[in-house]
Amino acid sequence: MDELDTLIFRTDRIGDFIISCPFIKSYRDNFSKNPITLVSSEYNASFIDQFEFISKTQPLKIKSRLIPKIIDLIKMIILLKKKRYKHIIVLDGKKRSFFISFFLSGKKTVLLQSKRIKIFSKIFNYNAITNSEVQSQAKNFSFLANVLGFTINNKNPNIYKHIKLNNKFSLKKNFLVLHIDEKWFSNLYYSDFTDINPSNVQIETFIKKILNISNNTFNIILTSGNKKIFDLSDHLSDFKKCDDNVFKKKINNHEVIYLHDVSFNDLANVVSNSSLVVCCEGAISHLSNNFNVPTLALYEKKKLQHTNFWTGHMKMIELYERKKMNELLLDNNFLNVIKNSINFSQNK
Repeated sequence: MDELDTLIFRTDRIGDFIISCPFIKSYRDNFSKNPITLVSSEYNASFIDQFEFISKTQPLKIKSRLIPKIIDLIKMIILLKKKRYKHIIVLDGKKRSFFISFFLSGKKTVLLQSKRIKIFSKIFNYNAITNSEVQSQAKNFSFLANVLGFTINNKNPNIYKHIKLNNKFSLKKNFLVLHIDEKWFSNLYYSDFTDINPSNVQIETFIKKILNISNNTFNIILTSGNKKIFDLSDHLSDFKKCDDNVFKKKINNHEVIYLHDVSFNDLANVVSNSSLVVCCEGAISHLSNNFNVPTLALYEKKKLQHTNFWTGHMKMIELYERKKMNELLLDNNFLNVIKNSINFSQNK
């Protein structure tokens, strides 16, 4: 049996890794004798390293200036050339990953490619599919799996099965996660996206509406993303600190909890135990999908094809068009969608 390692490139965002997990786990299930080394971004390495189907995580540290960047790439090539690989799989479609893979030795190289490097895959006879948004990302993964000779298990495999998710916040069951991160503010995200831009007062009004819709049967947990990009605490009023990461406030005689600056692992624990997630479409909705948690995600209408590309495989997601927060609060259809999502989660 061939026991060469397999090398996978996924050097982009955490949500991109999560959506790749069914592919990677299914690969490992089919090629159990071939340990997987995954080249990741430096920021995501410690999180990815916890997954039992990843044998080793190799962080790619790339400086922004040209000469130091080239030096970093050469260092990575030298490091990875110490081994010969069964398969080299480029999932991130990045030029840096393609460049590194060109200098490595593997029995077969497959990649999701951008249009810019399409000609090179033809020249070097790589098995490739252009990572366009004509079909979903999941279907693109299926093409690569077929080339490599296996089938992806997309039936919501529990990719966190071997990760210890500590319930350190002692959260009561039957709670809704309201995840407000930088995606709600176009000046912190894509400038051409509709700016939801909720104020302190609007966030509290939104929480009150959710509590009223659920007849106060749901607890609400507020979460956010990377504090360095966006600090939700700047948009909340009168929350009292109870612990390093826990803030609380009574709203409608209900205790609302805000979890401040928690790790992605802690966020995974919270989402896995929740009944419903309300968020902007992104890493958090990929996370909830893997836990089979019903999710209401706001998306940009101008980017519907892009959204379908990332969410086409998801079974538990309800998409709703982004609008300014004052419009969403007055949108009866949106509030009905929340009500239906709550009812569905309670009867699931």
